[in-house]
Amino acid sequence: MQRRHALALAAGALAVSCSGNLRPSVGAKNFTEQDILGEILAQHLQKQLSGEVLKKLHLGGSLVAHEALIAGAIDLYPEYTGTALTACLKLPLQKDPAAVYDLVKATYAARHGIEWGWRLGFANTFAMVVRREDAMLLNIATLSDAAARKKNWRLGFGFEFEQRADGWPSFRKIYPIDPSGGIKTMDLGLIYRALEAGEVDMVAGNSTDPALADNRFVALADDKLFFPPYETCLAVRRDALIRFADLGSALDLLAGKISVDQMRNWNSQAVIQRVSAESIAANFIAGISHA
Repeated sequence: MQRRHALALAAGALAVSCSGNLRPSVGAKNFTEQDILGEILAQHLQKQLSGEVLKKLHLGGSLVAHEALIAGAIDLYPEYTGTALTACLKLPLQKDPAAVYDLVKATYAARHGIEWGWRLGFANTFAMVVRREDAMLLNIATLSDAAARKKNWRLGFGFEFEQRADGWPSFRKIYPIDPSGGIKTMDLGLIYRALEAGEVDMVAGNSTDPALADNRFVALADDKLFFPPYETCLAVRRDALIRFADLGSALDLLAGKISVDQMRNWNSQAVIQRVSAESIAANFIAGISHA
């Protein structure tokens, strides 16, 4: 189904090309964080390039967005290094952030004529989260601390984390956390509720989860660098950089501008406060314009 969606987008791109429409096309995947990033890209480029931008947001998963980019249905979209490496380019998993970035950049250019880069300033990777009061009581800040200073952890995982290669089976070999308090597998939407209610002591979330904007929770540092890098970057068609001469310099203005704390806060605004992605993006663009 994802592949059919991507092919349909490609057919639409051909129709746009034949009609002579020369507006840049911004894509994004189908979850809150990508909605926000897609809006930021679209609004920023509309302002910097002084023209309308085509928005093709909420496309679907990584396969849809990647194939839409390759086919020319979109000109650019935000992607994560680890996802690009394994899901899009089908390359073996690596852990070194610089090596992953360089390999993704070189492979996109060689295979697809895609320029990879414009690091936005944050990563969205797995995060092991505890209640802040427990972290303070146990004096733990890292996952090594957690393994050394507490027994009988009660753990809460999503179904995927319990099974995947960069999840629990490999994680416990690097961080020998004692799970004898029990492991509860649940929907990801429930993990923070369980943590807040005291049903579990540690959950496997993501580093930009809205709940981490709440001072009640803290993500423990991955001090042994177990989790793969998921640095947020932009994938941009090389022909778009040629067609729109100022596109590259406009994107340069976004590099390094978004911190993990800011992304968490935006996700929290969107999910908890129901602030629209358009409004979040507009406020951000106004802020960097006056910086």
